[in-house]
Amino acid sequence: MSGLTLIASYPKSGNTWTRAFLASHLRGGQPLDLNTDLSLILNLTSRSLQDFHAELEHSDLTLEEIALLRPVTSRRIAEAQPGIYKTHDANLSPPGAREPAIPADAIDRVVYIVRDPRDVAVSLAHHFGCSPGESTGIMADARLTLGRSQRLLNANVAHFVSSWSAHVESWLDAADVRLLVLRYEDMLAEPFAVFARLCRFLDFNDDAATLRRSLEATSFPVLAGQESRAGFKERPRNASSAFFRAGIAGSWRRELAPELADRLIATQGRVMARLGYG
Repeated sequence: MSGLTLIASYPKSGNTWTRAFLASHLRGGQPLDLNTDLSLILNLTSRSLQDFHAELEHSDLTLEEIALLRPVTSRRIAEAQPGIYKTHDANLSPPGAREPAIPADAIDRVVYIVRDPRDVAVSLAHHFGCSPGESTGIMADARLTLGRSQRLLNANVAHFVSSWSAHVESWLDAADVRLLVLRYEDMLAEPFAVFARLCRFLDFNDDAATLRRSLEATSFPVLAGQESRAGFKERPRNASSAFFRAGIAGSWRRELAPELADRLIATQGRVMARLGYG
């Protein structure tokens, strides 16, 4: 495998579950330690990774300087450290940049995970410790950049996410990229079939016994139980609930006010329809 293989998604869409499955599967379906074994699937925006390959500290740079540097660093990582990486980057040029943070010539293939934005809004509110009204506003922000706090040194460098619809279509319509799109809802409904497709796309072993062991080792109750006992270092400090909180589809029907669901349809409806989210 040469270049970058990306597990890409808008935040709170199933990326961490996918990484957990792959980390277990790469070890023959062995049980997973969330706080150590996820390092098998590195975060492409990791500050330590980016600092190392850029040969400088991103904390010294402005947002525009980071946006200009990221494509250079992505190409360096693709050349020197190819492999599988998580990312929430949109496949769009950030403000002040001339190309996306991860240019097509650095990419080997992309797994793009998408989730009903109404469920994303609920999960995002818990994740960021904000209200569902605020999370629906965040999802409509075409200039959204994460990891840009001036008060805290983030574990990740600043990365451009944009709105939910723009993020989704930036990857769905990516040119010159080998792409597999997975819906979170299908992953829940038919995990064996969907994760078998994932393994074949990545040229991994899709042996049925290994697949079943990997799925059992990374089921929601198992991951939630681990977090309850030992914590999860990727959970934000300001989160209002556990990282592995519910793990179901359709919770928006109970947790999202009707006017907020309507707002999401008004702002994201065209792309929702494209993905079968009625």
